[in-house]
Amino acid sequence: MTITSDNPNVDYYRMTFMIFRPIIFKWPLVILVIAAYVGCTGPPQGTPEPTATATPQPIVTSRLILDNAYNNLSTLRSASFSIEHVEGGIEVFPGVIITRTHGLVRMPDEYQFTIEAEASGTYLEISVVNVSGHTYMTNLFTGQWQEVSTEVVPVKLANLGAKLGDLTKVLRDHQWEGTEMVGSEGFYLISGKIKSDDLVSVVSSSQLGSTLDIKLWISEKHYLLKQIKINGPLLLTDTDAAVHIISLSDINEPAEIPNPIP
Repeated sequence: MTITSDNPNVDYYRMTFMIFRPIIFKWPLVILVIAAYVGCTGPPQGTPEPTATATPQPIVTSRLILDNAYNNLSTLRSASFSIEHVEGGIEVFPGVIITRTHGLVRMPDEYQFTIEAEASGTYLEISVVNVSGHTYMTNLFTGQWQEVSTEVVPVKLANLGAKLGDLTKVLRDHQWEGTEMVGSEGFYLISGKIKSDDLVSVVSSSQLGSTLDIKLWISEKHYLLKQIKINGPLLLTDTDAAVHIISLSDINEPAEIPNPIP
């Protein structure tokens, strides 16, 4: 069929369209075929797939364990405690030796504890409470509560968490000896040396100038210090075989310390 028009330009465009029409209407089909091919073949063979990057774990060292324990001790809110003296003790009066102290502390300066002592083979017991800025102690002979000066208390427990934390910073020649199970709980065992001078803040009657062996049990799960064992003459009355053990439990549990004199 002949396409004619009075306008030459119109005839030119019509003729051009008729020539390229088959190509124009085939392009969508060509594009679909190419897209289908690419979708089926996927990425080039041999291209590695991305892998997740593992978070590097810190290398366990005695310093890492001690630093974590220090951080927890510096924020200690409360704990039950005991300080036991084996083959030795704190002489508070001539012939009166404290062998064990145990009780409860609430940071920074409230506590209640019992002192167990011996005098010529006789068992003695004294209770102490410090609450609301007042210190009370039971009379050694009558057992009655009476208010006393904090200075007469032979064991200094104010800011106990900070004091024990400070000990982790002054250990010398410390090393991680491995782990140990106590009951169902795993512990890091850290050994080292410590100067008796550094223990005065916890045991005020510590002598000066001695170098002692020390071991710490720190929980694997939360890096909580649970026990300190000190070997050697910490006190003037100690022999070389003396052992002193400081233990913590019920860490950061709710703690109530009632006033013994309502």
